[in-house]
Amino acid sequence: MHKAIFYINSRVMFQKIFNHRTKKFLIAGFVAAIVNLLTMSFLIELLGFKGYYLRNLANIIAMEISIFFNFFLQRIWTWGDAPKKQGKSLVLQFILFNSAAVTGVLIRIVLFAILEMFKVFYLINVTIGIATAATIDFILYDKFVFRRNEYGTKDI
Repeated sequence: MHKAIFYINSRVMFQKIFNHRTKKFLIAGFVAAIVNLLTMSFLIELLGFKGYYLRNLANIIAMEISIFFNFFLQRIWTWGDAPKKQGKSLVLQFILFNSAAVTGVLIRIVLFAILEMFKVFYLINVTIGIATAATIDFILYDKFVFRRNEYGTKDI
């Protein structure tokens, strides 16, 4: 009996956590992560951003490019039901998105620098940072950037 209740509760909790929006967020985030990794590889391997400081600069540049891409993907697809901040321009919503992403970006910058000191391969390093920041980003985007009313629908 207790196992059945635990199974049902676990399943309900899993479904709440991994709902349709979460799946879209993860897919869009995965695509943005690919953009990030490709940009990082381009900067380091093709443009020669070698050495500690240049690799960290490449990380910052790659993050902002992926944030720009991610904003449009999340806005159109993941939170397509959210209002576009009535009375405010698209630019202001992008600024809010960037502001929300700053927490994740700061975590990624600090984490990248620390893992770089331990000589963690840069693509693994970036991947760890992306995964860590993604959780924080989802909460901030959902609660602040693409906020809907208490019923989960667009504000009127």
